[in-house]
Amino acid sequence: MNIRQLEAFQTTMKVGTMIGAADLLGLSQPSVSRLINELERALGVTLFNRANGRLVPTPEARMIHDQVEQTIRSYERISELAADVRKMRVGSISIACMPALGITFMPAVIARFREAHPEVDISLDVQMSSKIEDWIAAQQIDFGLAEVPADDTELAVDEFCNVPYYAVMKKGHELSRKAVLSPSDFEGRTFISMTGHYQPRPHVDRFFESHDVSRITRIDTSLSHSTCEMAALDLGIGFVDPFSVHAYLERVDARPVDPCIRFRAGLLYPKHRPLSKVGRTFVSFMKEFRDRWVAEVAARCRPAS
Repeated sequence: MNIRQLEAFQTTMKVGTMIGAADLLGLSQPSVSRLINELERALGVTLFNRANGRLVPTPEARMIHDQVEQTIRSYERISELAADVRKMRVGSISIACMPALGITFMPAVIARFREAHPEVDISLDVQMSSKIEDWIAAQQIDFGLAEVPADDTELAVDEFCNVPYYAVMKKGHELSRKAVLSPSDFEGRTFISMTGHYQPRPHVDRFFESHDVSRITRIDTSLSHSTCEMAALDLGIGFVDPFSVHAYLERVDARPVDPCIRFRAGLLYPKHRPLSKVGRTFVSFMKEFRDRWVAEVAARCRPAS
């Protein structure tokens, strides 16, 4: 039994003759007759009686007809849905994202993506990286952006970015006259640290220890956007990733540091569940925005000439 046989039966029931069914289906009358005969053999049921040159549906045919119509409608819906999927008129994406990338960067990506694909449903959870790893391993989301994890057999990880942190400070700060800061520029200055559970915190502390630099560290925060806000309020200087800096380019000065500490984030997937077409397209949008934002921050974080 196949869909062509069902279509021949359904159309013949509709018009009452095989010749009429053949015209609607664009087939010859013998082809329609053959398809119905094959369907009768497959079902083991007589569907039509031929009497006085007329085609008369059997009671069994009338019983089967409603189910055949539902099957054909379902088949047509599958074809329509496949077309919608190909053209990304339907679909959904579930994302979990670390705060540095989830507060301003990801909403900007979503806004641009929805201009092109307004009928795609998008769910965004902003979470700490450890929680994102758990969700990916449990296949609760399609993908995540998080700190690059240690080896995990349940995760597939692609590097999303490996970019330098910037030193952020209030507008017009004396250090903003320099194009590039050195570790010694932080000597004796109030520094806005990352909280202890944040992965880069020990790297930052060791960075300054290795250069024998003493800072005043009475403020810390878990959010890079909070670091930018506090720097704008002249509460200190902090290290911030370029994606968070991008939202504050009008409110803070930011300068590269040499040598630098790098901000690394990974694109995490469930290992055995590939992304859908709509998911792959969204990732392409993310990478486009990543490159643009990183370039814009690098261009803007220079002293005024």
